[in-house]
Amino acid sequence: MRHSRKPAFTLVELMVTIAIVALLIGLLVPALGSVRRASWGTKSQANLRQWGVAMGAWAALHEDTLPWEGSKVAADMGSNLANPDFWPNSLATMLGVDPYSVVSERAFEEQRNVENWDRADTVWNDPGAETVRGEPWSYGVAGKGGIKRQFWFNYGMNYRLNQTLLQQAGLPEASTAVMVRTVHIPFADRTVFMFELRAKESELAIDDPHRSASLDRASAGWKRFGARYARGGHLVYADGHVGWIGNDEATTNAQGSRNPQTPDGDWNNGKLIWDPLGPARN
Repeated sequence: MRHSRKPAFTLVELMVTIAIVALLIGLLVPALGSVRRASWGTKSQANLRQWGVAMGAWAALHEDTLPWEGSKVAADMGSNLANPDFWPNSLATMLGVDPYSVVSERAFEEQRNVENWDRADTVWNDPGAETVRGEPWSYGVAGKGGIKRQFWFNYGMNYRLNQTLLQQAGLPEASTAVMVRTVHIPFADRTVFMFELRAKESELAIDDPHRSASLDRASAGWKRFGARYARGGHLVYADGHVGWIGNDEATTNAQGSRNPQTPDGDWNNGKLIWDPLGPARN
């Protein structure tokens, strides 16, 4: 009797099939990663657009005055959050979410991390902002569980908006005595309101002059501008539109240098305006 043999893969055919599958996976995984990152960028732009709308709404209700950007020093976060005009408090009310003072205090009372930590889906968070830290930034004394008050921002207000105005009045940079108004901003389509903050040092190359800048901020300037989307980041301008710009472009001064020690360096560079009333100094 003849026995029919079922067809089977030879070893060579099996190896070719495995190689093809591996090749397809190799092509598919980066594509999926690109799609995911693009969706993160779209979400981040939507968040920034909301902050821009909130900024305009706040100004309309407060005699054209912008909210307070706060002290840039992390140790001052307690006094920042105690001020209702501090942008994470004032603009949050425009968006119908809890002021950040409430977010921070609630977490402290419960001795846990702030709720927008670790890429939570909130208006405070850019979903593309990865971090190598084990906990949010902290300030003050520890509670009964050993956790201090915390904050974590993926967006920052441009604290250079007030720079020249305060210098002309002889006031320190975190003063609330003089506040910038939208009428002070002649080129709203180029003036930076808010932008994506870097979440980790490695968003920049190891030899980048701004890589070592501390990132524990809720307000900042070009040194902490993000670079997680095609080596650049998104920002919202004073006229409310949102755009992308490369980190190199955002952090190059009018003299064509990225060196923070450039003599009389002016970071109002033609494409971006950080200080609407005068040169944006280091």
